[in-house]
Amino acid sequence: MKNDQGSVQSHAQSAYSYDEQAREYGWYGPEILFGMCFEYISPDSKLLDIGIGTGLSSALFAKAGLEIYGIDGSVEMLHICKTKNIAKELKQYNLNDLPLPYSNSLFQHIISCGVFHFIGDLQPIFRDVSRIIKPGGLFSFTVKAEHYDRKTDYSKTNDMYYSERSPEGVEIFTHRKQYLKYLLQLLHFEELKEQLFLVQNGQENNYSTFFAHVVKYKK
Repeated sequence: MKNDQGSVQSHAQSAYSYDEQAREYGWYGPEILFGMCFEYISPDSKLLDIGIGTGLSSALFAKAGLEIYGIDGSVEMLHICKTKNIAKELKQYNLNDLPLPYSNSLFQHIISCGVFHFIGDLQPIFRDVSRIIKPGGLFSFTVKAEHYDRKTDYSKTNDMYYSERSPEGVEIFTHRKQYLKYLLQLLHFEELKEQLFLVQNGQENNYSTFFAHVVKYKK
């Protein structure tokens, strides 16, 4: 798994203004994921938020009565999250250091919002998600992805994603849609919902394409 440490440093520097900046950029990934998951959730279920940050996504699930566990690489982000009193447990952890520090089949729900476009090869972390999620559990996440189909055998190619540098120098990954489909099938996830949404790039009329996914672990 490739995870640009610049993304952690960038978020650490902006931790105290992150929530405000997210709204200025029209980042509604948290609300989109929650809306897509709402029909499947139930109070007291355990939810892990991978890259919980300041808790924008988890706050919505906490209000719905879920038991929140969060993990993030930024101490500063976790400090902001802790002040919101939404999580039962928060851990500072480098997502490069797999396996994640949780036991097998622990969570009914796992979410990751606004994280995976900082990671190139998603297979290692998706595989570990399949380890710590319960059978029948939901995995919900966002990616920066192409919105057209492309027929490629991803078992025989490295054509999984491409990347570019943000103005801040952080490497941003766009994942091929067919690669994601291949990966989900490989790891026994069934796609339930998919939603395209746009995020402003800091300039008027300049947007990036993102997808929100809700998938169920079938094994």
